[in-house]
Amino acid sequence: MMTSIIAGVKQFNNNPAINAKISLILYREQMKLSNKKIVVIYLFFFFIPYIVSLLIAGIAYNALVLHALTWRIIVGGIVGSLGIFAVKVIAQRPVLIMYRSSTRKSLRRFIHFFILERDKVIIGLNLLIDFLLCIGSIYLVANVLPIEHILGNSIGWLVLIMMISLTLASYLEFDSLSIYTEKKKIKD
Repeated sequence: MMTSIIAGVKQFNNNPAINAKISLILYREQMKLSNKKIVVIYLFFFFIPYIVSLLIAGIAYNALVLHALTWRIIVGGIVGSLGIFAVKVIAQRPVLIMYRSSTRKSLRRFIHFFILERDKVIIGLNLLIDFLLCIGSIYLVANVLPIEHILGNSIGWLVLIMMISLTLASYLEFDSLSIYTEKKKIKD
């Protein structure tokens, strides 16, 4: 159906610049994501890596500081929240694409947490939430994991989980979330 629409437009308009723009618009419409794809991609590309990043911050802090539950936890929370904030900045373009493509309000609100192109107050609240979650992760790791696991290879397992999650997400919908949009040749 898409090729018949493009063929009709090309027959009506012989201007190549306009035809290229119309083809790009139709390509973008064709590449819109469904809500189910957005949920799956969000799970593997953002939610699992976010949780893993919190756990990495908690394990790293507890591995470095044996007396983790003192005032030094504030420094760990600040460093962890800034690291997670840096990861969120890198992922802005795919998050915006998914936010604009979603049609369910609950999904849009959930994705909205990762959008940083807003008011400075909201960005500050986002950093505060990351800070509190990092402190919670530090407490959780200190109280749940034994010191042998904290000092052992638990960070390596978390990095492996993160790499598998990101690989699956990239495999599922790389074209839809890519910054570079390639115009595909459409057969007449």
